[in-house]
Amino acid sequence: MVKIRAGSAADAAQVAAVQRESWFAAYADIIAPAVIDRVTLPDNGARVRQSFRTRPRQRMLLAADTAATGPDASEVVGYALYGPETDVLNAPWPHPLTADGAGGRVAELYALYVRPAWWSTGTGRALMERVLARTGAAGYQAITLWVLRDNERARRFYERAGFTPDGATNVLAGLGDILEVRYCRSLELDL
Repeated sequence: MVKIRAGSAADAAQVAAVQRESWFAAYADIIAPAVIDRVTLPDNGARVRQSFRTRPRQRMLLAADTAATGPDASEVVGYALYGPETDVLNAPWPHPLTADGAGGRVAELYALYVRPAWWSTGTGRALMERVLARTGAAGYQAITLWVLRDNERARRFYERAGFTPDGATNVLAGLGDILEVRYCRSLELDL
C-alpha cells in the first residue's frame, strides 16, 4: 500500500534511485543505455537536492511504501514534480516561466516516475490525482507536461488521465535528439 506525501531534500537519494531505475526500464528502447547511465549516474541525491535549491517553485510528491521494512527496503516507490509552466521551447536551461506559468494560470507536471515493480498498481494514478487536485486548488486553469514521443506506455497513462497532445514538439539534443511532445489538460474538469 502507498501513502502520498510531500517530498523534501531529505528524500533526495531515494528519489534519484527511483529515477534511475525507472529510466532504465521505461526508456531502454528509446534512449541509449550509456546516455541513461550518464544522466542518472548515482550521486546520492545531489542532483535532486540541487533541484530543491535552484527551482523553489517546484513541488514534489512522493508515493511511499507503507510496508517497507529491512535494511534494503526503500520507502519511496514513486514521485511527481510539478509547478508553474516553464518555457521549454524558447529558452535554455534553466527554463524561465511562461507568462501563463508566472500568472498562475498554467501548471506543468515536470516529472512522474514510479519504480517498475510498482507499475500498474495505481501508484502513478494516485500521484497524478494528487498533482491535479493540488494544482486545481492552487487556482491553475490548465496543466501541461512533456513526454517522449516514443514512450507509448506513458502516453497512454497521460491520455487516460485526461491529457491530449496539443501539437507542440521539442527535441532533446542532450539525450540523443529524442523528440518529446506536449500534452495539456484543463483543470476545470475537476470543479
